[in-house]
Amino acid sequence: MKRFVRAVDSFNEYFGRAVALLMLPLVFVVIYEVVARKIFRAPTIWAFEMTIYFYGAHFMLGAAYTYLHNRHVKIDILSSKLPEKVQIVLSILTFLFIFIPFVGSLSYAAVKYAAHSWSVWEHSWSAWKPPLFLYKTIMPVAMILLFVQGLSNFIRDIYRLKGEEI
Repeated sequence: MKRFVRAVDSFNEYFGRAVALLMLPLVFVVIYEVVARKIFRAPTIWAFEMTIYFYGAHFMLGAAYTYLHNRHVKIDILSSKLPEKVQIVLSILTFLFIFIPFVGSLSYAAVKYAAHSWSVWEHSWSAWKPPLFLYKTIMPVAMILLFVQGLSNFIRDIYRLKGEEI
């Protein structure tokens, strides 16, 4: 189990750092569009949609990395004041009763959503008409990575509850 936790954590660390690089093409597209629109008076038909795709991919694919580093949004005003063992038990219970149903359901729905998009070779409604099935595939990938990272954190919490570190 410890090897599984280390492997998942290492993968999401590397993958999260790689996903951070999606900001570079996003910035390039925004700068390109601003220059084309303001200086050359020739706006593009693709830049707005590309910024949505890059930012959406960055946001979704960064979720597992964020969870790995415990930087996700949470309300811990009360739980942070509790003893460490109680915090670990709360983390375990939250994983079992909130995380698994919620992220599991999202993963399932995202797979169905992407599969349908692939089955009809879905394209955008815009004039540019990029393929949406590729973009929609990011959702189940992100949800599955988040779910696996949650499982890794859960296993780590079990070890921490026993007084062991990974």
